[in-house]
Amino acid sequence: MPTPARSAAPRTKGIVIRPRLLLTAVAVVVAAASTACGTAGAAAPSSDMSMTIGYTAVGAAYDDLYVCEDKGVFTKNGLDVTLTLLNSSSQLFPAIASNSVQIGAGEARTTAAGALAGFGLSYIALPIPRYYLEMWGPPSITSPDQLKGKRIGLSSPGSLGDASVDALLRDKGWTENDVQKTFLKSTSAEVTALQTGAVDVIVTQPPTGTKTRAQGFHKVMDFTQYPSAANAYVTTTDFLKSHPAAVAAFVKSEVECLAILHTDKAAAIASIRKHSGSTDPSLAEYAYDFFDPLWAKVPTVDPALAKAAFDDAAAQRHDPPPADISSYLDNTMVDDLQRSGFIDSLYKKP
Repeated sequence: MPTPARSAAPRTKGIVIRPRLLLTAVAVVVAAASTACGTAGAAAPSSDMSMTIGYTAVGAAYDDLYVCEDKGVFTKNGLDVTLTLLNSSSQLFPAIASNSVQIGAGEARTTAAGALAGFGLSYIALPIPRYYLEMWGPPSITSPDQLKGKRIGLSSPGSLGDASVDALLRDKGWTENDVQKTFLKSTSAEVTALQTGAVDVIVTQPPTGTKTRAQGFHKVMDFTQYPSAANAYVTTTDFLKSHPAAVAAFVKSEVECLAILHTDKAAAIASIRKHSGSTDPSLAEYAYDFFDPLWAKVPTVDPALAKAAFDDAAAQRHDPPPADISSYLDNTMVDDLQRSGFIDSLYKKP
């Protein structure tokens, strides 16, 4: 788990990673990954069915992975999986490009910049097609209409929270200068900043922000009204080609574990309590009830949502939006499981 920040970061208006700097960083990673390809420095899987899966934040959104581990679904499907928590969303693409992780989970626009820079990526599943975050603040803030000039606590630039606030700003017709984004490096630091008054509101996934209700804070809004490729699973085209059985086994595990989330509430809540940073049963149940309607049963990568993510990434690069992103999407494994009746069978009562 990331180390909580001791104090709030300096107040910053707007996104601190400028598009040209982001483009340079992506280009460096792509070049380094290309140079290192096939060398001893890459953290290659130990076998054809081994993989490391990286995710970017602690919270119930990744309960599909938690349940897969806790219920032995990965193992049942022949996989040797290591789950690893990355420190921030900005680490997702470098981790994939360097082969430190073979499958990554996170908002698609954070990895789309790498794809547009020429790195081969394939998006293989989308279990949550909406922003799955909440905004928590003091009772004096009762509506997002009151956010102008307010300090919004977020984990890092380019994070899901950062993207969700951008969606809110677009919806309101505001600019990034109408609020003050304060980047705090971790979700636990966000909670501390809210409690100490260093920020006015925070944006987190349940049950992280929900903890603050015990101190008198309340939910200002959630972001589920905004569609997004918010929790897309992505791998490199090289790994998909060289380990097709492993990727197929992962996708099969994913649909099985989504079914567990929808049909076995007790197991889902147990995994949330074990992995999400909060053992409080009421918080875990709150998080489950929040996510249950958001988790897909058929995690097809929606081309329209993926296109929106690529368009955002292109805008950051000052490039025209890509005309066709179909080469980056691989829904064949999910489609095969649906066509065969396997997914429907998971929801039939014995």
